[in-house]
Amino acid sequence: MAEPRCRVCSHPQRPEIDRRLASGTSNPGIATEFGMSRDSVRRHRDRHLSAALKAVATRRETAGAVKASDRAEELYVKARGILETAEEAGQGQLALAAIKELRATVELLAKLSGELDERPQVNIVNVQSSPEWLAIQARMLEALAPFPDARVAVAGALEELPEVES
Repeated sequence: MAEPRCRVCSHPQRPEIDRRLASGTSNPGIATEFGMSRDSVRRHRDRHLSAALKAVATRRETAGAVKASDRAEELYVKARGILETAEEAGQGQLALAAIKELRATVELLAKLSGELDERPQVNIVNVQSSPEWLAIQARMLEALAPFPDARVAVAGALEELPEVES
C-alpha cells in the first residue's frame, strides 16, 4: 500500500510553508495559519524539507546558540558605560547598581565560557593507605592471631586488593 501523500507537500502554499519552517516559525504557528495539524508540519519538516532549507534552519539554530555569550558581552559593555557615567557624575548609588550588574554579567560570562564550574567536586581518597583502614587491617590480623591459617589467608586476600588511584 502506498504511503499517504504529505499534506504540506500537496499544499498550494508549500514554498511559503517551507520558507517559514527554515526561518524558525513554530510548527503550531504554521499549522494554524495554513489549516493543518502540527504533526503534519513536523513530519514534513523532518522528512521532506530540502537539504538547503534544513541547512539554513541549522545555521539559524547554531547562530542562536552562539549569541548567548555575545548578548552577555553586550550587556557587560552597557553596564560598564553606565558605571563610568555614574562615577563621572558622582552618582554613587547608580555606580553601585552598575557594579552589581557587572559582577552578575561577569559571572554569567564565566559560566558560559566554562571558566566557572559550579558542579560539585568529588574527591576520591585511596582508602587502602588511610590511617583508618590500616588500623582496621591491623586489628583484623591481631584477632586472627590464634588462627594462623585464617590469618595467612586474610593477609593474602588483603594484599591482593587492587591499588586505587587517588
